[in-house]
Order: sequence, then C-alpha cells, then structure tokens
Amino acid sequence: MTTEKLSAVMSSVERVGGWTVPERLEARIMWGSAQLDFRSAKLSPGTTVIDVRMTMANLEIILPPELAIDVAVDSVMANVEVKHVNPPEDPEPEGQPFRVAPAVARRRIRLVGRTRMSNIEVSTLGHGETVDDARHRDRHRRRHNHEEHRRHWRALHAEKEMWRDARRHGRGPEAWMPWWLMSRMRRRIFFMMAVAMGIGGFVGFELTDGLRWWHLVLTFFVLGAASGGIAWRMTRPLIMVVKAARDIGDGKLDTRIDVHHHGGEMKLLATAINDMASKIEQQLKDQRTLLAAVSHELRTPLGHMRVLVETARDTSSPAALAELDREILVLDDLVGRLLASSRLEFGNLERRMTNLGELVTDVATSAGIAPEAIEAIGLVDVAVDATLIRRATANLIGNAKIHGGGAIAIRIERRGAQVVIEVDDAGPGVPPDRRADAFRAFVPSSAGGLGLGLALVSRIAVAHDGGAWIAERPGGGARVGFAVRV
Repeated sequence: MTTEKLSAVMSSVERVGGWTVPERLEARIMWGSAQLDFRSAKLSPGTTVIDVRMTMANLEIILPPELAIDVAVDSVMANVEVKHVNPPEDPEPEGQPFRVAPAVARRRIRLVGRTRMSNIEVSTLGHGETVDDARHRDRHRRRHNHEEHRRHWRALHAEKEMWRDARRHGRGPEAWMPWWLMSRMRRRIFFMMAVAMGIGGFVGFELTDGLRWWHLVLTFFVLGAASGGIAWRMTRPLIMVVKAARDIGDGKLDTRIDVHHHGGEMKLLATAINDMASKIEQQLKDQRTLLAAVSHELRTPLGHMRVLVETARDTSSPAALAELDREILVLDDLVGRLLASSRLEFGNLERRMTNLGELVTDVATSAGIAPEAIEAIGLVDVAVDATLIRRATANLIGNAKIHGGGAIAIRIERRGAQVVIEVDDAGPGVPPDRRADAFRAFVPSSAGGLGLGLALVSRIAVAHDGGAWIAERPGGGARVGFAVRV
C-alpha cells in the first residue's frame, strides 16, 4: 500500500488538478489549512484512506458527484460538515453492442483520524465549476437581506413615478385612474365598515345610557382614515399590475412586477403577468436568433450551389455534380441544426427512456468511429429527447474532426445523478481562455464557422438539466463533453 504524508504547520497547502492520490494519505495539519480537490485526481480502485490529525486547523475537501466518501473522524470541539451526497450503486449493463468497462470496486474515500478545535468541510463541485463559483454563491446569499431592503425602496419609488406618469401622460379618465381605483375601493370599504359601526353603535346605545354627538364625528373620522389606508394597501398592487400591463403592451418586455411584497390572489396575478412577459420576450428573442442563424448559415451553401448548377449546366461536369451533392449534404446538416435549435427555443422536448450507450454507438459508428473506441460505464438508461441527443453527439464528433484531428475515444459514463458523454480528440487542445467562447453562438472559430455546433450542444445539455465543458485530455488533446440529469 502506497502512503504519502501531507503536513501543514502554521501554513497552507493545496492539492488540485490531476494529482495522483496514494492508497493512504496521512494529513498532519496544525494551526494551518489544506485544500484537497479530487475532481481531476487519479485514484486507485477501491478505497482511499485519508488519515487526518488536526489541531486548530481547517481542511476543505472537494469531490466530484460520482465519488463516494465515508467519514469516521473523532472530533473534540470541532466541526465536521459534509455537504456531499454519495452516489447510488449502479449495476453494470449486460449484453450491450459496445465495450463495457471491466467491473471494478467503486472508488471511495474514507476519512479517519481525529481533530481538535478544527473545521472539516466536504463539498461537491460539478464539472467545470470552480471554488470561486461556490464562494460567489455564498456571498450572494449574504447580500440577500440587503437587496430585499433596497427592493422595497425601489418599489415605493416606482409607485411614485407611476402616479406622476399617469397625471403627466394620461388623458381624460386615464389621468385620474389610480385615484378613481382607490376611491372606488374606499367607498366600498367605508360602506361595509359604516354598516358594522352602525350595528355596533345601536348595540352600544341599547346597552348604555346613550351616545354623544362627538361619538358620530369620531366614528366617521376613524372610518375615513381606516378605509383610506385599507384601500391604498389593497389597490396599490392592482395599480402596479395595470402599469406593468401597459408597459408590456408598449414593447417594454423586460417589465416585471415584484412579487415579494404581495400575497394571495395579487401575488398569483403578478406571477402570471411576469410569466407571460418572460415567455413573450423569450419567443421574440428566439425568433430573432433563429432568423439570424438562417440568414448566416444558409446563404453561403446556397450561393455555392447556384454556381455549381451553372457550371454543371454549361459543362455537364461530373465533378461539379459531385460537389453539388456534397453541398446538399452540408445544407441538410445545417437545416437539422436549425430544427434542433428551434425545438429548444420553444421547449418542445420529447423525453423517453433511452440507452445512451446504444444511441451514441449508432451515431459514432455512422461517422466512422471504431466500436472498440466507444466505452460505456455504469447504467446509462435515461429519459431524454433522443433526436436532440443524437444532434449533440454528432456535433461533438464533428467538432473533433474539424478542430482536433478526429475523435479517438468516446465515453458514456454514469456519474452520480448524471450521465456524461465525452469525446477525446487528437488535436492540440483548447486554451483555458478560449473554452468559454467555444460554447457561444456566432463566435467565429478557427475553421471559419459561426460556432453553432458546441453552442447547440450546451443548450441541449442545459435543456436536460446538465451542462457542457472542455477539459484537457491526459496525454494531450481536448476532452469535450456534456451531461444530462437522470
């Protein structure tokens, strides 16, 4: 058994990236801190033991979703916080048309030892996430209360501006609509309260020596003040809804109603209007994006086809006809991408239980990938839109062919609550500062394209509650993949 000692005395130590983890790691931390990131680490099959001895120290352990951990630490005046959820045990698939990984013991980490007046935190970060992302989320939660206070004052300011706009731009009854709405509600409330007070006064008159004249004045004063306050409270959300509906009708589709300060039926109404505005805004944005994609992607092959048709008509050249046939295939592929994109725009996903191993194997072998280069690990049956997953896989293979010298390995693997599809290529890899741009549409690529391939992969993954990423392949090259949630 290989053993390695890690010590931090009044200092900090980090282990990140693709480091090789021994079968037993002895961590001795005193008045210091350590961070162990196992997401890209190389672990031996079976159980890796981490023996900790900590005194007034801090230890942070970051695990990928597919890695399990057992904690058996003796703690005295210490905090051991485990935010990681162990993945379920999955049976190995049998009788599949692709190569199945050999059965090995599930990789697991066992945390033992003792800690005194220290802190141990075990958390999960997904593929492509960073520690800064998690810290940013924590800072965002701490700022939530302050943002709530500021939102309240912005709502009051917006109401004041709404009254000014109604008086400034309204004509006829529209200028007095807020006051009319409130006064009508106040009259109703005043009438109901007057009836209640009248009944109470009659009962009091019968039970006491009599009422004085100032009792009536005081009653009407209280009724007026109370009905005005209640009417203002009840009509204020309704007035804001009217203003929001008018703004949406004027084309201000980013208008939203703050639902945090409303309740009951008014909150339901505000939520419905916000959802309506969001859907209208998204649909118009999707239509503009789709039209831009059509105009950019289809113009070049159509122009080339026009030239080839003229050449074939004049010369009857077989080469021109063959080139025309290739352009038709390119055009068909572009139409397939646009159709897949339009399905995502409008949320038309047709989910059904699918074996991703068989699906990816079918797509890869059709693209000329050898079956022995395709590997499936774990149970990979997932409810997905098979058409969109085929398109995403074809885009990954096409991206490897264009930018990475071709795909050399394809992996379908169950990792915790996700199934991952990764394609390794033989290219030079992708610099870290260019990886985010690879998933953005209409960012020109090195091959002259518009970057719709990987952008569509990312959108398909997000539609299936997953994500896409680019990493370095061990030995050189790029590893591009996406995940879908089980």
